[in-house]
Amino acid sequence: MKKIVMTLAFIVLVAAVGSAQSPASNKAFFAKSITDLSLTPVGITPATTGVITLFDVTNALKTSNGGAVSATLSMEAALWTYNLTTAIVNGGKASSSSRAAIKAWVEIDGVAMEPGQVVYADRLQATGLQVDLSCVESGGGTCIVSGEVALELFQRTKNAQAFTFFAGPLAPTLHSVQVKAQGFIECRTNGVPIACPATTLDGYTDASTQAVIGKATLLLEEHQNWGKQ
Repeated sequence: MKKIVMTLAFIVLVAAVGSAQSPASNKAFFAKSITDLSLTPVGITPATTGVITLFDVTNALKTSNGGAVSATLSMEAALWTYNLTTAIVNGGKASSSSRAAIKAWVEIDGVAMEPGQVVYADRLQATGLQVDLSCVESGGGTCIVSGEVALELFQRTKNAQAFTFFAGPLAPTLHSVQVKAQGFIECRTNGVPIACPATTLDGYTDASTQAVIGKATLLLEEHQNWGKQ
C-alpha cells in the first residue's frame, strides 16, 4: 500500500463529473480521491496531526435565494494500534495504551457546514501486565527468580463509511467547498504520553500506531425549499 506521510496540510487534486458545465448551472458536483494518506502526529503533546485538505473545489455550484447545499463525504478509514507493556517481576501492574482516530468536516465559503467535525473512526487499545512469582525452597536447594515479561498487541483495521453535512439557507452566489481531516494519535505508558513505538511483530514490519485515509468521494447537491429540524 502506497502511503504519503502528512505533517502539514496537503491539497489533493480532484476529478469532477460534469466539469464541462458552468459551475453556475451545476445542481450537483462529484469529486474523488484515490490516494492513500497516512496521518502521523507532529509531536507527543498535543497528539493531533496536521490538518489536511482532502478536497478543494473552487466555485463548485450556485444556490438560488433560500437555497442550501448538502455534502456527502465517504471515505475508507484505517486505524493501526500498537503498544508495548513491560512489567518487572513482583513490581506491580504496568500498563500502556495507544489510540488512533480520524475526524473530518466540510467547509463552504470558509464556514464549517453542520454538524461540524465528525469522527469517522476511533479506536483505543490498552493492555495491562502484572507478574507475580514466588519461589519455594525444595530439598535444601536455592531458588532465584528474576527477569521481566513483555506483552505485545498489534491491531490493524480498515472500514468505509459516509456522513452527510449541510448548510443553508445560503446567498445566491457561487460557493467554494473544502473538505478537511485531522487525526488524533496518542500513546501512553503508565499514564504518561510517549512517542509511539514501532516494531516488527510476527513478520509485520509496520507494527505501529497510525491513522490512514484511503479512497474518498465527495457528492455536493443544491437544494430548494430547504428545511431542518
